[in-house]
Amino acid sequence: MKTIDMQEAVRLVAEGTTLSPSERLELQQQRLRELVGYVREHSPYFAKLYADLPDNFTLADLPYTEKPTLLEHFNDWVTNREVTLDGVLKYVSRPISDHSRLLAKYSALCTSGSTGNPLPMVRDEYHNNIHGAMMMLRLNKGVDREILNISRHKVASVIHTAPTASSYNAFLRTQAQFPQAADNMLALSVMENIDDIVKKLNDFQPEMLSGYASSILLLALEKEKGHLNIPVKLITNSAELLSEEVYERIHKAFGCPVLNNYCMTEGGEIAMTNGCPHLHLNEDWVIVEPVDAQKRPMPVGSEAFSEGIFITDLSNYIQPIIRYYVTDRVRILPSDCQQSPLPILQIDGRVFETFTLCGKSFTMLSIHAKAEIWPGLLKFQVVQTGPDTMELRGVCAADANPDSVLSSLAEKLQTYFRQNGCEGAIFTYSTEPLLYNARGGKIPRYIYK
Repeated sequence: MKTIDMQEAVRLVAEGTTLSPSERLELQQQRLRELVGYVREHSPYFAKLYADLPDNFTLADLPYTEKPTLLEHFNDWVTNREVTLDGVLKYVSRPISDHSRLLAKYSALCTSGSTGNPLPMVRDEYHNNIHGAMMMLRLNKGVDREILNISRHKVASVIHTAPTASSYNAFLRTQAQFPQAADNMLALSVMENIDDIVKKLNDFQPEMLSGYASSILLLALEKEKGHLNIPVKLITNSAELLSEEVYERIHKAFGCPVLNNYCMTEGGEIAMTNGCPHLHLNEDWVIVEPVDAQKRPMPVGSEAFSEGIFITDLSNYIQPIIRYYVTDRVRILPSDCQQSPLPILQIDGRVFETFTLCGKSFTMLSIHAKAEIWPGLLKFQVVQTGPDTMELRGVCAADANPDSVLSSLAEKLQTYFRQNGCEGAIFTYSTEPLLYNARGGKIPRYIYK
């Protein structure tokens, strides 16, 4: 088991931004070789996978890995034979009030499982301290750390409050772990009416605000209108793409630091803001390889967005993530930012657009949460045809009746919006094909026609 204390982790993370690009990449490769050597010795799965690996291997010599296969071989994937899939699943489903460690030494969490196949991830102190140091020195750069003390400062989170949502589960566990600060924490559902959210925030008066970019943007608009009056000193975005334009709008409205962290359960903290709108890649500890549709690495410096990426977490020695395939679309650019020399990572990801219906502002997340899991619906699109009217379109499963699927969802959405202040909202449906936007490209989820 590889160990490190927080003091040494802070030193190594601080050192990473003082190196030249070539020195940082040399250090990256050194850490890769150490990790591969360790997993070949301690992980039966990787020992077999890397059996024919040459002595002077390169990153490209390592086979890529995918979630279904790793999950199937979980007990041989991990590097500690005491860690088992059944044991980890039992641990992550423990009561909220249970603050114990897995096997008295590990932390563990689960992916959201949006595909119906959640992946539990175990993390040791080496991973936790390295990634904790990156958040401390890079993500929180320029932030008054006193504001992070929830015992003395209020925090509000506008998130999914469903029991299965990982963000809400983490909120509840933090609340249970620090009962003395429970009254300083407020969770609000993104599905609530924006007027109700604003009222509750005005009553609560939080100094920290976290949530999805689209929801925070709606609150920034309410702030600009003079409806929202809260003493926010720090805003953090999670789980959703925060474009530089939205970053600037939120920052201008609230006049405080806006933190953005591109992370995932499997790979940890991959890229983060360093006191600026850009996401800077933590390339000294995480390797990101943009790949094309055939999973072939793309040329360095390519201006095109990838069709996916391989992620390698150089700090995970207990449950190794090495060339792990994720469908995120990214491109990596050299840094031209004074705030950090680390490369800039740009993401071509899902953005939940905001729209106005019956004079009230909403985010597409309110529609997405229902349509994404609607029986028989494979793809959907809403076309706003007027100030009070929406038209639902979709692609349905082969064995589904499109009229039945679309009409039932349109009725559900109409009821939802009428219950949330849009008494005159009218939702219709069409079996016509989905529309492209005027610029072509991908089919958007929302179009104003």
